[in-house]
Amino acid sequence: MPLTELLPFLRELSYSDKLLLLHFLGGELLKDSNLTPLDAQGKVASQGLHDSFEAAAVLAKALAEEKVATRG
Repeated sequence: MPLTELLPFLRELSYSDKLLLLHFLGGELLKDSNLTPLDAQGKVASQGLHDSFEAAAVLAKALAEEKVATRG
C-alpha cells in the first residue's frame, strides 16, 4: 500500500497511537540500519545513570582527585 493511501488513516489516529507508531517506525529504522535501540541494550540503558549511586561515588572521587592534582 503506498504512503499516499496511508496518510489519511494516519491523520485520524489518536495522539497516543501516533506516538506508538513513531516508536514502531523508529525501531524499524534501527533494525534496517543494524543498530540496537538503547532500551534493548540491557540493564545500563534501562537504569538511568542519574539513578546510579555507585556512578555518583566514582564521579565524586574522580573530581576530588582532579582537584588535588590541579591545585596541589
